[in-house]
Amino acid sequence: MGFYKVTVGVMGSSKSARAIAEVQNLKVRNLKTLVIKPELDTRDGGYICSRLIKDKVKADILLNPEESLPIDEIISNNYDYIVVDEFHMLSEMQVKELYQISAISSTNVSMYGLRMSWKGTPFSSAALALAYADEIEIIKMVDKDQHTLSHHIKYTNGIPSPLGENENTIVVGDLDKTSYTTVSKLDFYKIYKMLGQVEK
Repeated sequence: MGFYKVTVGVMGSSKSARAIAEVQNLKVRNLKTLVIKPELDTRDGGYICSRLIKDKVKADILLNPEESLPIDEIISNNYDYIVVDEFHMLSEMQVKELYQISAISSTNVSMYGLRMSWKGTPFSSAALALAYADEIEIIKMVDKDQHTLSHHIKYTNGIPSPLGENENTIVVGDLDKTSYTTVSKLDFYKIYKMLGQVEK
């Protein structure tokens, strides 16, 4: 049986940098490692990259949200580790399949991603992964008042996007039109109260 570790943090908290460092460390130790990245993460092509470091790691699998993991093939390859970046973009089925691999083989699974969507609600895949986790690491960041940064605000053309907008995922795309700010839950609710989008 392997372990199932989930590391979560807000945008800019070094999640991808840590994933890259873990893969590099595992390969230096000659541990057989499978690197997975969701196909929905269109940044940087088939690589895991970080804005904090220059290093990058090539993904072995770009996982489409509609496809299943080749569980039997992965197990037969006797991987020591599976490292997943941006796991919140996986489907719930894929999160469950990774958990199954850790349960029925000796492969360890280590996943990095976000807990919360920009609407202030947990990603369903993140909630499931955290429930399955044998170990949870939360990368803590604070603002100038020492409030924990836990939420994101999506800005479209410089204006906070309505919480009623259908789009739920966080995708860094056209930064001329869309950007994100990381805030505490206090500031998140202050801003959306001012906009009349949450109850006072």
